[in-house]
Amino acid sequence: MLILALDASTPVTTVALARAENREVLAEVAVSAGGPSGGASEALLPGVHAVLDLAGEELSAVGRVLCGVGPGTFTGIRIAAATARALSLGTGAALAKNSTLNALAAPALSCRPDVLAIIDARRGQVFVRRFSTEGPTTGILVVKPEELLAEGRPLVVGDGAVRYRGALEGLGHIPPDGSPLHRVSAVGHVISADLSPVAPEDLVPIYVREPDAEVRRDLNPWGRS
Repeated sequence: MLILALDASTPVTTVALARAENREVLAEVAVSAGGPSGGASEALLPGVHAVLDLAGEELSAVGRVLCGVGPGTFTGIRIAAATARALSLGTGAALAKNSTLNALAAPALSCRPDVLAIIDARRGQVFVRRFSTEGPTTGILVVKPEELLAEGRPLVVGDGAVRYRGALEGLGHIPPDGSPLHRVSAVGHVISADLSPVAPEDLVPIYVREPDAEVRRDLNPWGRS
């Protein structure tokens, strides 16, 4: 059975194909939001076809569609979930889900046993979770970078760590900005996910806080500036 993993929770849309038996990754593609293919809505399906072509496999061989559900960019998460549901409906493959923070931490845990995964949450905040090789050691937090405290010296990774390096570098070791450890990847989902099937209605974003659109609506209920 093949796993088709996809994530659009961050500015990088990523898709990977792997074997379920041993989590061997056969192909991965990643597209930045600033690239020529635009946002997640334009990048996901071409990414699916690209990994299938690279691996020499057919969509009919996919038995599990694994979707990243955040926290992260709300619109991207919804697009990824809708795409995953459509692929599941069209192929009969079961759905599975995984946290974006789990996927971010997984490659870093192969380097160090203590990882602080940090995603830029915008509005001057970050999404944070700490991990050991046994799994998460904290819940998911949304905080201002300068308010974040951590005992020990974890490996600190993610686009939030890059953006707020000045406020966070005292917490632990932050790799150079160009390190692949800072990127959420579909491969990270393959490595870290529980592949237990979930119902389509359970494939929903991990909110942590209200989406930006909801906050704007609360601040401006009449739709006027």
